[in-house]
Amino acid sequence: MKSTSQRSRFTSVIVAAAIIFVLGGLLAARLLAREGSSGRAATATVPAPGAASLDSLEIPCWSCPYARDWPLRFRTDLDLLAPLGTGSGNAAEFFVLFEKNRGPRFDEATAFMERRNEVPGRDDLGKVVAADDPLLLEAEAWCDQAEMRFYPDLLPLEGIDTRITNLLVMLTMARSWWARGVAAEDPAQGLEDCRRAIRLGRLLRQEDVILINDLFGLACIHIGARGVYEIAQRSGNGDLALLTSVILGEVAPQRLYTSQRITTVDLSPYVHRSKDEAWSLGVPDTKIDALIEMVTASPDKRFRGEALLGTHVVVHLGTPEQQQRMRGVLDGIVAAGDPVAAPFARWCRDTEPSDELMSGYREKWE
Repeated sequence: MKSTSQRSRFTSVIVAAAIIFVLGGLLAARLLAREGSSGRAATATVPAPGAASLDSLEIPCWSCPYARDWPLRFRTDLDLLAPLGTGSGNAAEFFVLFEKNRGPRFDEATAFMERRNEVPGRDDLGKVVAADDPLLLEAEAWCDQAEMRFYPDLLPLEGIDTRITNLLVMLTMARSWWARGVAAEDPAQGLEDCRRAIRLGRLLRQEDVILINDLFGLACIHIGARGVYEIAQRSGNGDLALLTSVILGEVAPQRLYTSQRITTVDLSPYVHRSKDEAWSLGVPDTKIDALIEMVTASPDKRFRGEALLGTHVVVHLGTPEQQQRMRGVLDGIVAAGDPVAAPFARWCRDTEPSDELMSGYREKWE
């Protein structure tokens, strides 16, 4: 009986060890399958920029009347200047770690920002970190990925409370690559740094869900393109300087049109507060029409999201007819089941506007 008991215990140990071995193997396989999600970026290459034909290069007429209907994206192919990398990882898995107050690496982000300094003689650069800053170096491979997706897998869509990543860290990285690039003795190496800043901006704009992400992405592209232009001009590369100048010329119109489209659906002038502290909304139906058009037809998803914030107020505080009409729109978006738009619309429909939100409208107007 003693021998049988010993064999039984021995068998149990072997089985347990085998289970641990198998589980360890499965865990390793999962980590390999998701390379880059928690430690390092997926291996990637960056294609060379496409060959630009100056004979066919056009200057987009953003001031022409028909430009009002254009999606707010670059008309000039950015692959001619800074193609995206080929990495299979999601670059957002790295940058989300630095989210303010919540990110597991927020303390590192804070220390990173504290390491910033002005560049002597370059007031146009802003504060940057050292060329060999460890976090800056770590981020480089993540900018070689082909995609960046935050929502809804990494950050939930919660209406006005939707979280964003630490955009100031990303902007500082773009500035730092620009500074390192324009200071490089080797023009080719300098161009690579500036193109990395452009790729970071392209990745930020790629998802097209949150307006502020898009604006910071546009800023990163602007920063990197300015660096490319400076290096091209200094090294006598007239073709590259011309291409970059066309791209730089597209930045300001996109910013201005962004402001104009947000103003179109801004409800601030129509929000009122009575003596008993109750909120009300006196918005004309023409503004309701503009909201619905942007929510349902804008070619840029980020503007649909901004307009949804307006529907949130109307569906709760508009006239009975306006509320009914807006509820029908939101019900339709929820029923369609889009993974980004549906939860946002559901929040707008089912969540009463907070006093903080409404106060923000009034402060903006006053």
